Formats: sequence, C-alpha cells, structure tokens
Amino acid sequence: LSPQINMTLVEQIHNEGVKINSYPFKLYTLDTKGEPQVVISIPKRLFKRAVKRNLLRRRTREAVRALRPSFEILDKKDILLVYISNNILDYDSIKTGLQNSFAKIQ
Repeated sequence: LSPQINMTLVEQIHNEGVKINSYPFKLYTLDTKGEPQVVISIPKRLFKRAVKRNLLRRRTREAVRALRPSFEILDKKDILLVYISNNILDYDSIKTGLQNSFAKIQ
C-alpha cells in the first residue's frame, strides 16, 4: 500500500475498471500493468473532519493488509476502494465488508 497516488491510474481504474458495490465500499478493479496498487478514498462529502477520514483510512488499510494473503487475486489487480457508508464503522465491520467485496472479484 503505497502512500503515493498516481492520479492517472485512479482515473483509469475509475473509468475502465469493473465496479462492484458491496457495503461499506464501492470497489473498482482493473488488471494491473505493474505492481498492484490499492487506493482508498474516503469522500470529504461524507466526513468533513480529516480526523474521521484518516481513522477510516487507517482501519481500511489495516483490513486490506490482513486480508491480502487470503486473496491471491489482489496480486493481479489495481483496486480503488471508495467508502460509501455515512457511519464510522468499527474495524471488524470494515474487514467483513472488504472480505465480502474481495470475494466478488473475478
């Protein structure tokens, strides 16, 4: 999970990728052309305070890190995760939601 975000990659995943809705995330996937990347987006529209967005980003990043060994498909895809819930969910809920989302990836 790289902190550097390539905006052209984000736009490419968003425009050309496969969209999967799975609460609490909207997931966009695209076959990777290099090292696979995971981009986490927590919209400012949903959470005005950066502290809340950072909390959700940290929880999501940790859940992705914990689930990565279980889903080998993640090593072949670029993924854009967009948080869509209006509530701040706990780590277990986020991890379960990501598990369900990753299971839907083909």
